[in-house]
Amino acid sequence: MFCTNCGEETDLKLRHCQHCQFDLIHVQSLLDEDGLDDDLEDEFRDASECAKRCIILYALKSVALGAETKPVVAWLQYEDLWPAVSNEEKSFFLSTNPTETQVINASWRVEALSLLLWALGKNVDVSDLSTMCDTDKVDSVCNFYLKSTLSFIESSKLISESKIYDINEKIYDAHWKIRDAKINNKPVDENYDSGVIMERHHAINWLMGYCGQDWDDVTTDT
Repeated sequence: MFCTNCGEETDLKLRHCQHCQFDLIHVQSLLDEDGLDDDLEDEFRDASECAKRCIILYALKSVALGAETKPVVAWLQYEDLWPAVSNEEKSFFLSTNPTETQVINASWRVEALSLLLWALGKNVDVSDLSTMCDTDKVDSVCNFYLKSTLSFIESSKLISESKIYDINEKIYDAHWKIRDAKINNKPVDENYDSGVIMERHHAINWLMGYCGQDWDDVTTDT
C-alpha cells in the first residue's frame, strides 16, 4: 500500500510508515478483506460525553503536575466516571511509578482539554496555534475538581457544529503544513506549535467522532 501522508509505498503490516513514520492505524482500520469498510461513520459526541472527557482530562493533567493520585482516582470512581477513563489513562493513574513519557504525555493533554472546553462554550481561547493554552483560565473553568461533577455535566451544551467544523479545518490545515514542512525539510511556520496542534487535532477528531474511534485510538491524519 501507499502511505496517505508521504505517498511512498510501505508495508501494510507496520504501525508506522517506513519513510515518514506516519501512523498508519487509521488506514489499516479502513481496510478489510474486500477493501474498504463502509460501516465506519463519523458522529458527533454529545455534550454529556464531552463534559465527562473534560473532567477526566483535568484529573489526568492534575496528577501529571503532582496531585496525589489516590484521591483523584477515588473521586472519579465516586462520580461514576471511572468507566469512561480510557485504558491508557487507567494505566497512568494506577501506575506506582509512571515513566517520564507518561507524565509528559498526560501533562500535554491540557491542550486537548482546552479544545473540548471551548467546544462546550467555555471562555477558553483555542484560536492561537502558536502558544499553549491559558492554564489559569482552564483551572477557573474546571471548578468541579474533587467536587460534585453533576452540575457541570448536566448543564453542558456544545456550540454550533459550524464553529466546530471551522476550527477543525484550521487545525487540520496547520497540522498538514507542519508535516509537509518536516517531510520536505522546510522551515515550520513560526505561528504553529506542533505539540499544541497535535493535541487539539486529537481532541477535535474525537469530538467529531472521526471514524468512531475511541479516545486512545484516535488518529490525526492529514
